[in-house]
Amino acid sequence: MDSTTLDALEYHEVLAELSGFSSTSLGKELILAEFPSTDLSVIEPRFADVTELTTLLDSGLRLPLGGIEDLHPILTRPMPEGSYLLSEDLRFIGSTLSSIVLLKTVSTDGFRLKYPRTGTALDSLADHSALSYELSRLFDSTGKIVDDASAKLSRIRKEIRDILVRAREVMGRLLKDRGLQEVLQEEYATIREDRHVLAIKAAKHNEFDGVVHGRSGSGETYFIEPMALVELNNRRSVLRRDEALEEIAILRAVTADVVESRDEILSDITTAAWLDSVQARSLFAREISGVIPVLKQGGCIKLKNARHPLLVIKEAGGEGRVVPVDIRVAEEHRVVVISGANTGGKTVALKTLGLLTLMAMSAIPISAEDGSEVLLFTSIMADIGDSQDIIASLSTFSAHIKRLGQVLSSAGPGSLVLVDEIGSGTDPSEGGALALSALDTLARLGATSIVTTHLNTLKAHAQRDPAYLNVSVEFDEKTLHPLYRLCYGVPGPSLGLSIARSLGLPPELVDKAREYLGTEESAFIESVRMLEVEREELRRSLDTAKELERKRSEAVSRLREGRVELLAKVQGRIDSVVEEATKEIRRSAEKFKFMPTSSPDSIAPVIKDVTEKGARVVEMITKVPRFIPGEGDNVTIKDLKQKGVVLSLDSENEKAEVRVGALKIWVDWCRLERTEGTKPGKAAGTRGKGRRGAHNPQEVNIDADMEVSRSLNLLGMRVEQAEPLLNRFIDNAHAEGLGSVEVIHGVGTGRLKIGVDRLLSAHGSVSRFYLGDRARGGGGVTIVELK
Repeated sequence: MDSTTLDALEYHEVLAELSGFSSTSLGKELILAEFPSTDLSVIEPRFADVTELTTLLDSGLRLPLGGIEDLHPILTRPMPEGSYLLSEDLRFIGSTLSSIVLLKTVSTDGFRLKYPRTGTALDSLADHSALSYELSRLFDSTGKIVDDASAKLSRIRKEIRDILVRAREVMGRLLKDRGLQEVLQEEYATIREDRHVLAIKAAKHNEFDGVVHGRSGSGETYFIEPMALVELNNRRSVLRRDEALEEIAILRAVTADVVESRDEILSDITTAAWLDSVQARSLFAREISGVIPVLKQGGCIKLKNARHPLLVIKEAGGEGRVVPVDIRVAEEHRVVVISGANTGGKTVALKTLGLLTLMAMSAIPISAEDGSEVLLFTSIMADIGDSQDIIASLSTFSAHIKRLGQVLSSAGPGSLVLVDEIGSGTDPSEGGALALSALDTLARLGATSIVTTHLNTLKAHAQRDPAYLNVSVEFDEKTLHPLYRLCYGVPGPSLGLSIARSLGLPPELVDKAREYLGTEESAFIESVRMLEVEREELRRSLDTAKELERKRSEAVSRLREGRVELLAKVQGRIDSVVEEATKEIRRSAEKFKFMPTSSPDSIAPVIKDVTEKGARVVEMITKVPRFIPGEGDNVTIKDLKQKGVVLSLDSENEKAEVRVGALKIWVDWCRLERTEGTKPGKAAGTRGKGRRGAHNPQEVNIDADMEVSRSLNLLGMRVEQAEPLLNRFIDNAHAEGLGSVEVIHGVGTGRLKIGVDRLLSAHGSVSRFYLGDRARGGGGVTIVELK
C-alpha cells in the first residue's frame, strides 16, 4: 500500500478521527502511525482485543488511561553518574506512575476471568506503587521539595525559620528606636542580597553602624545591614547553601530510583499506549456503528450495508444522510465494472470498498453490518480523483496513464486495484480499448480490479465475459435523483442527456444530441434502459413477495400464540374448578367425622352429597353443550378456525379424524363444532367404532393433541389441481413446526414433478428439496425440508 493509495482512499483521515478517541499522547501517536497488515495471524488477535474492550465498555466500565504521559524525552536522555533530574521532571514522572498504579488496580480476579486478554496486559505492568508514593510525597503543589523529604532538610529549614524570627525581632526594635529616627529614610525593613537591611538617609549613613548593600537610584537612600544582624544573616546564608546541597542530594537519590526502574517504566507506558489504541478503536466503533468483519484470504467480498466512515461521522454532526450500500464480489469475478449516472455514488462505493478493506487490515472495526466478509489482499493500489500535475506538465489523461503503468508493474496475485473513471480523458474508443487491455492484463496477473466508467465498450464487454461483472448505481429517471443502491449483473446508463435537460439545457439541443448518437450506440443505451426498467419491475415484485411472506409469518405466529393462550385459559379454568371441588369434598369429609360409623344409614347422606357435588364439578367443566361428531359431518376446528370433514372416530379416546384440505388431522371432540347448515352429528352417548389405531403410521403428534400427516399424495393430479393442495400442505406443516415432509408425485411424464419443483422453489417456507432414496420412493417422491 503506497502513500498515493492511502491518500486516495482517505485512510489517514480515518486514523485522525480514530486518534481523537485516545486518552494519551502515546496512544494517539500509535494510531497515527498505523499501517495495514496482510498477516491474518496478526490482525485476528488485535480484533480479539477490540472485542474484549468493546464488551468492557458495554458493561459501563472504561480503562482509566488519563494522565499517562510520554516519558521517553526524559528517560532516554543521557544520565551520567551523579546527575539528577529536576523537580518538574520528577513530578511529571510521578504523575504518570500514579496513573499506571491506578490502571494496574483494575485487574482483579473477577476482571481477569471476564476479560482475560486485557487482564494479561494489565498484569504485565510493573508495581510502581513505592516509587510513585516517594515521588508524590517529595514535592508540594508548587513543585518545591517538602521539609520532611529528609531529616537533615527538616532541621536546616527549621533553623532558617528561627533565624528569620530573631532577625525580624531585631529589625523591629531598631525601627522603634527613637535615636535612629533621624537617620531612617523609611520606617520599614527590606531584603537586599538575601540579607535584612534598613533604608538609611544618604547624608546620615556614616552615623549608622552596619554593612552597606547598595544605594537607591536617586542616591538619596543607603541600604545598610545593621551590625546586630550580620552574624544572624551570615548563619542564614550558610544554612541556605546547606539547604541547596541537601535538596540536590534528595533529587540524586530519587533520580537513581527512577533510573533503576527506567526500562520497566518505558515498557509500561508502551503497554498503556497500546491499551489506549485498542480502547479508542472500541469507542470509534460505537461512533460509526462499526463491526468486526469476517477476515478471509480467499473467496468472495461481502460488505453488508456498508457506509463510508467519514460520511457517517459527518452525518452524526448533522451534515447530510448516509445511504448504506451492499458490495459483493464473487471469487470468479476478476473485474467489476461499476457504471451509471454522475452523482450516483460510483466513486463513493469504490472508496468505501477500499477504505473498509484497509481498516479491517488495520484491526479497525468497519462501518457495515455483522456478517460482512473482507479479503486480506497482498496489496491495494488506487487511482481515484484528478491526478493532473501542472508542475510535471502532465494532463489528467497522462497522469492516469502514468499511474496505470505503476499499477501494472506492481500488481500480482492477491492485489486489489481500484480505478475511478478508467480510460477517461481521451477518445472514448481508444480509452475503452486501452482500459480493456489493462484490465485483462491485471486479471491474468491474478489481481482483482474494481473500476468505474461511463464507457459503453467496457459495459458491453462485461456482459459477455464471465470473468467480468457489471454493476450499476440505481438512479430514479423520473426525479433524476440518485438512489445510491448497487444493482448487480446489469450496466447502468450514464443518463448524461437526461441530466443535461434537467439542468436547464434547451430541449431541442438535447434532442439534437440524441440524433448524433450512432445507431449501435443508441441501441446499446436503449437496451441498458430497458434492463433498468425490467430490474425496477423485478425489485417491486420482490418487495411485494417479501411483504406477503412477512404477513404470512405474522399470521403463523398469531396462530401459535393463540393456541398457547387458549390452552392456558382452559388449564386455568380446570385448576379453578378442581380447587373448588376439593374444598367441597373436604367439607363433606368433615361432616363424616362426626357421624356414627356403625350405621350404614348415616353414611348414605354423605355419599349422596359427595356424588351430587362431583356431578356439579363435571357440569362446571363441561357446561358448554357437548358436540359428538359423526362420520361425514362438516365441522370447524375452533382454535385453528379451519373447516373440514369427519372421516372416522375414535370413541374410546374421544377423537375424530378430520380432513382439512390435503391434511388428515386427529382432533379432540371438544375442539370441534358443527358447521352451520350441515347434518347434525350423533346424539350424546352414542359412540362410533374405534379406528384410532388404523391411522397412517407416518402421521406425527402435534402439541400432544393433534396429528398431521408428513406426506401428501398427488398421484393422478394435474399441476393446476395439485398447486392449492401443495401450498396449503406446506403452510400447515410449517405452522406445526415440522422439519421435513414428503410429496408423492410419481414419475410418469415428469410434468407433475416439474410443477412441484417450481412451486417449492417459490414457497417462502421451503429451505431445500431433493428426491428421496430408493427406500422412500426414489424419483417418485420429493423430500422437502422446511425453514
